[in-house]
Amino acid sequence: MRKLFSITLLMLLVLGTATMVVGQDVTVQPTEEFTIVPPIDITTEPTLEPTVDITVEPTGEVTAQPTTEITAEPTGEVTAEPTAEATTEPPIQPETTVTPSAEGAFVRIAHFAPDAPPVDVYVNDTLTFKNLTYLKVTAWIPVDPGTYNVVLTPQGKGVDQAVVGPLSLSVSGGTWQTVAAIGSAAQGTLAATVIAEDYEDLLPGTGGFTFFNGLEGSPSINLQRDQVIYFSGIGFPGSGSASSSSLRVDTGTFDIAAISADDPKNVLVENQALELPENAYTLLALVGTKDKPQFIRIVTDRSAVELAKGTLPKPGTIMDALRADDNLTAFADALEKAGLADTLNDGGQYTIFAPANFVIDDAASADQLKTQLQGYIVRGKLASKAIQDAGTLTTLAGTQIAITTHDNAIFANDAQVIDVNIAATNGVIHMIDNLLTGTATP
Repeated sequence: MRKLFSITLLMLLVLGTATMVVGQDVTVQPTEEFTIVPPIDITTEPTLEPTVDITVEPTGEVTAQPTTEITAEPTGEVTAEPTAEATTEPPIQPETTVTPSAEGAFVRIAHFAPDAPPVDVYVNDTLTFKNLTYLKVTAWIPVDPGTYNVVLTPQGKGVDQAVVGPLSLSVSGGTWQTVAAIGSAAQGTLAATVIAEDYEDLLPGTGGFTFFNGLEGSPSINLQRDQVIYFSGIGFPGSGSASSSSLRVDTGTFDIAAISADDPKNVLVENQALELPENAYTLLALVGTKDKPQFIRIVTDRSAVELAKGTLPKPGTIMDALRADDNLTAFADALEKAGLADTLNDGGQYTIFAPANFVIDDAASADQLKTQLQGYIVRGKLASKAIQDAGTLTTLAGTQIAITTHDNAIFANDAQVIDVNIAATNGVIHMIDNLLTGTATP
């Protein structure tokens, strides 16, 4: 049973001021200036929809967090032009269904090598993902702690024709690791590296933020957010300095810039309106080539994390999320009875204000119940910060919900919001402690 709790603004105020400097300050030899080009913003919201039931077993004992890079000679020279358009396509789905691990370890694969061909991914000699192309990532797969062999081969080729790997990937419980293909096929520098990401639980108003320097030949990078250094001294893997770093940060839209740590005038890439969404985890990678450096932003929604863990029943819709919480099953039943379950599965995004332990008025007709419950539903996906910023929300019933704060608590009309940002693939749920006054009633 989800523990009821009060949400305080103090958390948001403290986190909102947390502009930390993370990384290692290193000195590198001066490098030539990069040409600044418009950044590319690629956003995905992963889901897990595997098709075949199989279990991936580790090959050895648990070891420490991996840092070793494995370099393999390419089998051919392939030129691939990076995409110039944003995409909302889901990540590459696994060819195999992997049962969520009780230990909570998760792995995915990213293709950040600009001129490398599309690849297939083998884990412990099992074909796990097909046709992974440049600037794409796979879905997260849960694995048991242990050591895994990861191999990337040209699409359609066997595990013995690797262009990257085998990489011996060590996994411990509670970790989330992205294995990234980096380097250049033409230069014979294709390699794999591991990006460790922070996927701890998020407080209201916050999101996870990881920065990775995957730009071969780049200087050591300082990443600025609104002209404040957030990550410092982030180098390309193998440079002797950290190649990635993670924080949990306040969310919103910010000016982001990757700047040479040794030359503040050398701005490699900048994005003047990059969003760090609430209740999600963002991986921002510096990729491309020296002539065309660019950002790629990969967003993993909280619902994908809950699906991967097995704590959100598949397919992870609002109705699934309601039924997964003992306090909200009665409200789910009411939505079903009122005929609103289909509305919530029409392909749109919705925000639900769900009363805990809702009691259906048996005297109300189906139409009356539908009208009442429409007063708890708002179109669009609005996390806790967004509902506070909006102030007033219009429901499907045409009624208004006023969002206010009193004594460091959030209120929807006269009902207190006691749990926020309950994740679903098609929206978000905020639990309230009472019925909404001022809404349409039977």
